Amino acid sequence: MIFPKSIILAIAALVAPTVNGFQIAKPSVAFRTAGQQVVSSTCLYVEEEGEAGTEAEQASDNSAGGTDILNSPEFLKRKLDVIKSDIAQAEADIAVAKEQVEAGKAEWGPQLEDLEREYKNIQERMSSQTGQHNDMAITMVVREMLELLDNFDRAFGVIKPENDEEAAIEAEYKELYQSVLDKFTSLGVEIVATVGTEFDYEVHQAIMQRPSEDHEEGIVCEEFAKGFKMGDTLIRAAMVAVAA
Repeated sequence: MIFPKSIILAIAALVAPTVNGFQIAKPSVAFRTAGQQVVSSTCLYVEEEGEAGTEAEQASDNSAGGTDILNSPEFLKRKLDVIKSDIAQAEADIAVAKEQVEAGKAEWGPQLEDLEREYKNIQERMSSQTGQHNDMAITMVVREMLELLDNFDRAFGVIKPENDEEAAIEAEYKELYQSVLDKFTSLGVEIVATVGTEFDYEVHQAIMQRPSEDHEEGIVCEEFAKGFKMGDTLIRAAMVAVAA
């Protein structure tokens, strides 16, 4: 069905104001709605900021109040009283401990002194025994070496080098002999003095007695074998001849 053009224009003229009114009204409603939301949001932000500021002020007041309490004269005085009380208690405990120590000394002091004295005696005895054992070991070793030294002495007294080669060999033997004597000295072993000294029966063994132009009567005039001692211990007496 085809409407005439005049009818179509008339209907459009009637509908246009309604559409325009609706379009105008809609933005107006939307504007008011958006405006209300903005205002509401702004108010909410202001309220939240105000509450946060109030809480910060309250926390600051509480902190300041706590600091004032810790620094107040009453609190410091109370703290000082507590410290003095602790010191007095510690001094009382120390006094009690000293009394207990003195009581223990009075009861156990003599026994402790006896134990300490016995301990020192044991230490000295053990030290002495250890030294004696060491001396005994050295004495045994030296006595075993004396036969070797006697052989050296007899060889030196009998054999005379006849050329440079034999003299060099003798020098090497004498060097070895002297090294043994030096080792004895480092161990505390001494050679008994003989020729030119007065005869001593504790360290000398008289093999013979004969007249001597160089020594007076009772003086050792010749040595046949060396004697050795270590401290007061005689390892071997020296075999000597005494001037008559």
